[in-house]
Amino acid sequence: MGAETLIALLIGAGALVAAVRLLLLRREWLAWGVAALSLASGLLLYLAIFPPRLPIGGEALLVATGEAPRNVRAGQGERLVALPEAPPVEGAERVPDLATALRRHGQVQRIRIFGRGLTERDRDYDAGIRANFTPMPTPRGLIRLDPPADTRAGSVFALAGEAAGLEGGAAELLDPAGRRVDARVIGAGGGFTLGGAARTPGLAQFTLRLRGRDKAIVSDTPVPLRTLPERPFRLLLIAAPSPEAKYLRRWAEDSGIALQSRIEAGGGINLGGDGVRLDAAALREADAVIIDDRLLAGLGSGARGALAQAVAGGLGVVVRMTSPATSGTRDTWRRLGLSVEGGSEIAPVALPPLATDADALAVRRGPGSDDVPDDINAIDDPAPDLGRWIIRTGPDFVPVVTDADGAMVSGWQQRQQGRFALWTVSNSFALVLNGQADRYEQWWSDTVSAISRPDSLFRPHVPALVQAGERMAICGIAASARVMAPDKSEVALAIDPDAGARGCAAYWPADPGVYTIAQAGSDSQQTYDFPVLAADALSPIRARETAEATARWAARQNDQAAIEMPQQRGPAWPYFLGWLLASAAVWAGERRLRARPAA
Repeated sequence: MGAETLIALLIGAGALVAAVRLLLLRREWLAWGVAALSLASGLLLYLAIFPPRLPIGGEALLVATGEAPRNVRAGQGERLVALPEAPPVEGAERVPDLATALRRHGQVQRIRIFGRGLTERDRDYDAGIRANFTPMPTPRGLIRLDPPADTRAGSVFALAGEAAGLEGGAAELLDPAGRRVDARVIGAGGGFTLGGAARTPGLAQFTLRLRGRDKAIVSDTPVPLRTLPERPFRLLLIAAPSPEAKYLRRWAEDSGIALQSRIEAGGGINLGGDGVRLDAAALREADAVIIDDRLLAGLGSGARGALAQAVAGGLGVVVRMTSPATSGTRDTWRRLGLSVEGGSEIAPVALPPLATDADALAVRRGPGSDDVPDDINAIDDPAPDLGRWIIRTGPDFVPVVTDADGAMVSGWQQRQQGRFALWTVSNSFALVLNGQADRYEQWWSDTVSAISRPDSLFRPHVPALVQAGERMAICGIAASARVMAPDKSEVALAIDPDAGARGCAAYWPADPGVYTIAQAGSDSQQTYDFPVLAADALSPIRARETAEATARWAARQNDQAAIEMPQQRGPAWPYFLGWLLASAAVWAGERRLRARPAA
């Protein structure tokens, strides 16, 4: 038992005995008051001997960041500094970064951050002292943007975003010519999804336009899209004679796919005319295979083994369901790397509208032709009835195509370097018969693209949205890589040795425009273009991201497990003075009680 605990027990016992003695002698209100003062006197005596420990405050560092109020003033014991992105603040000391400010003012024990928050430059630094940050209100406008992924020519792309303060307004997607491609009403949550068709290979800049409830334009945000060139895509189709096989062949031919088909009519009769063999040599040359479930079940062990080995090496396979899945069917799929349950019950497919209105549908489809006039299947025409087999999947199964209710139409599962996919709609050809060939083509294009063998294009990893003046990381490059700016100046990239096999380097684009990454290839120079947006193109998005990241940074600094604030005993005289006053009151009360006759 320590001295502090022992003294606390002695003082408490003495005060309690004195209070009980008074109450046993007298039962009137004055006795109760003197007893309470006796207990308070004991507590004050303990605090006078052992004052509470208080943290050593030191000085506070006021840090002005982007959009900080200009009227920030430093009080007593405070130092005011302004980071490079902060506006002019009277009396603030300009510093290049937070680390420099803390080195100059090593005595500070607290940080208070004003404005939008710390940039990535300063969030990499751990201050080791308490930090306080109150985010500014979320700016009105676009606060999140998920740009479209690289898309093959002729395929459909999608983007998602979130807007603040624009409930009841609209989000519109404009193509490079300024024509509206898609539009959505912004709901209470602010989220939206838009899409369009990728046409000409190369980089294109779409525009995301936000409108308020009054239809006034709030913002126009550039949205870069990379359309990949069509390449000779090699597809094997193994199917029985059916309308689905017919329209799959037509889709492949119209898409420029190098198709080889084997249409088995039974009895060894092949109506495809290509003499396709499912052996290692043929599968090595293919990018993807579409095969009916019944024909897959009828393959010999050699063909199944070759198919499984080819998928492990990078091939993609789509199994098209034509009948209910039995336990034997699922076992066959499982041995090939596709683990699902169910498949014996059918449900209707909920088809979303082709577009928001007739104008958006016309832009998405493009000009008509003699074979497909532009007035076929208008926006108000009824949708065909489709059915899908109900499949239960695990967490490692990735949906590709879903219907309007979110139910899976197709999806895939990884097997080493390749992917096995499952197509659950047996009569999707009805889309073509009902004038929705574009939806049919989109579904099959998305599915086959998701599982096809990876191409060998030089595609280093760069952030989806890059702004001028911001640091970016470029990965997947060789030591000879360099970047050419829009003004034709070149900068050699220095590979970070800590990045290991990823091959990453840092780069700071100074101006907006199209930059080119170049490096020596095995046969010729490899190049890759990427866009850089203007510094203020994504201001509301960056403001929100900065605030959220700064709040996490401040919480990390305040982690009590990592911080032990220096402490010392507080002043004793206030408690000593209180003890004297309480003791005097007890003495006076006891004298008065003695002078009064007992009741």
